[in-house]
Amino acid sequence: MGPPARPPRPRAQHFSGVLLRLVNYQRAFPIEADTLGAALEWLEERHPQVRRVLRDGNGRIRRTHQVFLNGEQLTDASLDTPLAESDRVEFRTAIAGG
Repeated sequence: MGPPARPPRPRAQHFSGVLLRLVNYQRAFPIEADTLGAALEWLEERHPQVRRVLRDGNGRIRRTHQVFLNGEQLTDASLDTPLAESDRVEFRTAIAGG
């Protein structure tokens, strides 16, 4: 018999880099939502500046930001993407330069 099974980790949203300033440098937030959009709305209620930076005029995630779900980049950052109990959502800023 192997080690006891760990309970599933709770869903979480993670921020890094320049996005940290929008959330008072808190790297992770628990998610109490069933979709990416609902999780983002929960966060925006607590940190309104997140909406202005992450979303465009139509409410979609701006192309200058990347969204990852469990380490996989979402190519179509659909706000209807369902979240499972142990999902990890990460928001990153796409950085370009030369």
